[in-house]
Amino acid sequence: MKLPKPLHNLVSKYVFNNTNESTLRVVAATKAGNNYASGKITREAETMAAKSLKDWKQAIQLATDPDDPNRMLLDRLYKNLKLDSHLVALFENRTEPVQGAPFRLVDESGNEDEEAKQLLEAMWFIDFIGMCMNSKWEGTKVIELYELDEELYLKDIEEIPMGYIIPSKGIITKEEGGTEGWSYKEGAFADNYIQIGKDDFLGLLAQLAPLVLGKKLGFGSWLDYIEKYGIPPIFAITDREDQVRMDQLYEALLNFKSNNFMVGRGQETFEVGKDSSGGNVDIFDKLIDRYNSELSKRVNGATGTTDEKSYTGAANVHAEILATKHKLDKFFVKVIINDQLIPRLVKLSPVYAPLERLRFEWDDTESLTLKELLDTIKDLSQYYEFDIKELENRTGLPITGVKTTGVPTMENPPAPPTKKKSLKKVV
Repeated sequence: MKLPKPLHNLVSKYVFNNTNESTLRVVAATKAGNNYASGKITREAETMAAKSLKDWKQAIQLATDPDDPNRMLLDRLYKNLKLDSHLVALFENRTEPVQGAPFRLVDESGNEDEEAKQLLEAMWFIDFIGMCMNSKWEGTKVIELYELDEELYLKDIEEIPMGYIIPSKGIITKEEGGTEGWSYKEGAFADNYIQIGKDDFLGLLAQLAPLVLGKKLGFGSWLDYIEKYGIPPIFAITDREDQVRMDQLYEALLNFKSNNFMVGRGQETFEVGKDSSGGNVDIFDKLIDRYNSELSKRVNGATGTTDEKSYTGAANVHAEILATKHKLDKFFVKVIINDQLIPRLVKLSPVYAPLERLRFEWDDTESLTLKELLDTIKDLSQYYEFDIKELENRTGLPITGVKTTGVPTMENPPAPPTKKKSLKKVV
């Protein structure tokens, strides 16, 4: 039933006066549609052209221009570099342990809030951690917090492509490589954007680019070598000297790869030459291994956690180096979550209000495997008594009672030992 206009105005005024500003802003933005930068930028098809050191130098030069910085070429270069499988595996080796690490939300007294923790147990939060880590490799990131579902929970986040941001000016450009756009550091929508990294940070890929490009060159040279020398040569021997037959044999040799047979006449013979590759392929293989080794050292600090043929002692040392990097990575992400993400979530939607009194921490409590836990209980049970309910919760094993094992007690003292008879014969 439609309310009369005067009554409708009174109801509207009451709702407006009794609703907090955050909720009104969220509802208004939802009704207005996507007014944020990610829905306004003009996206273009991606091209995967080959890159060289010249492209790397040009991209760095444009991105660091003090007057008119432009990251469009740098973005395209980085996308090309990330086609390298070994490099991507190294990045994942640093990123995924942070994404999968347990965390908790605690108040000022250090008490954990399990209910509020569920607010961050979402796919967008895993993506956010990944974007934080990617900023280490790719440089400054700008993340948009906008899309909410019907219950006002954050549905997804958007990373503004590198080619559309100018961090030093704090704007998102309408076109890739443009100079004009919308401010994400100031204005009504400033709370919906998070910048990760300093304005002039280009990421680790700016230093790794020569290694990856050199590796690609090595692969290309190897493919050229295989095409030229990988297949043994074929010889046609004939006693005919007329040009017509020579032309026919020439065509037959050209088509041999696809047809896999030839037809000769008279005394004609066909011979397949010996493989002339020898040990030359090792040149390319060692070159690529060296590039992979250098990439591993730069990203993970060592080679033993990714490369083959690592001795146990060296692998343990390398694992400790990587563990140290993981600790620094987690601290890096923790600071961003507490200083930037949580305050913006609180302003974005009222459902995230409980986060305002909490802080994010990684749960670094060491957990034992079930076997380790059972062994520990077994070792300590002779000295201490355990809570049955707690044992059930920790082990997941239902305990229905205490089994009698014949262990001596005060009511059931042990039987006195019997003297063994000597086996020696009495003389």
